[in-house]
Amino acid sequence: MKKIIYLSVIILSLIFSTFSLSEEYISGKVISLLEESIGNEEEGIEKISKFKVKILNGTEKGKEVQVDFPTYLEKQYNMSIKVGDKVVLYKSYDSTDSESGKEEVEENIKAENLIERIDISDVDKRNIFYFLTLIFVGLTVFIAKKNGLKSLLALFLTLIFIIKIFIPAIAQGYSSILFAVLTCIFSTVITTLLITGFSKKTFIAILGTTSGVIVAGLLSYSFGNLMRLTGYGDADVLSYAGILSNIDLKELISAGVIIGSLGAVMDVAVSISSSINELYEINPNIEEKVLFKSAMNIGNDIIGTMINTLILAYIGSSMLTILLVYIQSSEYPLIRVLNYEDIAVEILRAVCGSIGILISVPLTSYMGTKIYKK
Repeated sequence: MKKIIYLSVIILSLIFSTFSLSEEYISGKVISLLEESIGNEEEGIEKISKFKVKILNGTEKGKEVQVDFPTYLEKQYNMSIKVGDKVVLYKSYDSTDSESGKEEVEENIKAENLIERIDISDVDKRNIFYFLTLIFVGLTVFIAKKNGLKSLLALFLTLIFIIKIFIPAIAQGYSSILFAVLTCIFSTVITTLLITGFSKKTFIAILGTTSGVIVAGLLSYSFGNLMRLTGYGDADVLSYAGILSNIDLKELISAGVIIGSLGAVMDVAVSISSSINELYEINPNIEEKVLFKSAMNIGNDIIGTMINTLILAYIGSSMLTILLVYIQSSEYPLIRVLNYEDIAVEILRAVCGSIGILISVPLTSYMGTKIYKK
């Protein structure tokens, strides 16, 4: 029922949006509150505030405009705006004649026979993001010194790879799993080379990480097929089905598992490979069986916290969904809840990612032992 409501809203929005010629998002700053007037309660509006806003970018930079900002009776729809805030302005042009054709509307643009409408869309959060990122970078460098700087560089290069190669490749219809594995290999190679340098333990960490995330990805893909997952678990995704037609969303679920578990699996693989290296340097004559057993014991101690990290991360990202399920638990039996696709996908990601961590321990231990002893 909820999906039908969401789809209806989306369709109606698309229908009414045909009357709007164009839209633009620009930055602005609230200069002053000019007046407040009582709203129409029948329309659910408590009051209307009229702000003076200065446009900060675009062709009309520096221009001051008056913007009406409604306060709704339903508090959950309201957004807090005060004088001095930087805001995102939504500028649209509406034809005075709703039945004008596309060509006629384009002529109206040239003749400027259109009504310009400016609304406050949201608070501009960019400066807050920049400040938060600065704190993160500063603390990383201050606490971890040189290695922290190397880690930041590795993270930056990984993000560039994801944005410039991984995402465009998926958008063009290439295999999500293939490019997720390539992203994993690239990130692991860059990170381990920068942190530990070129050595046997680096090579072992690369092999262990890649093996773990590939296992996690293949498991999620296999069980996703068994559960008949489509990738269209959200009504918002359904509304974009047209532009996603050349993308295999089932593969995208597995790609998300690979990318999501990469950090935790890499941590385990690097820790075990470094441990094997230390054990071998202390005693080069150590028996292969003893070296493997020691590596496994170290891996077993790491597993507990790493699995907690991954599971809790997925729970944290799905907190709203979990809360809604709990509140409506009397209306939805367990058989219904566990068969919602979005919930099934989150469970699949958490479990398969954890299996990737588990499997990386014996794989890294075995490969590391063989490489050092032979």
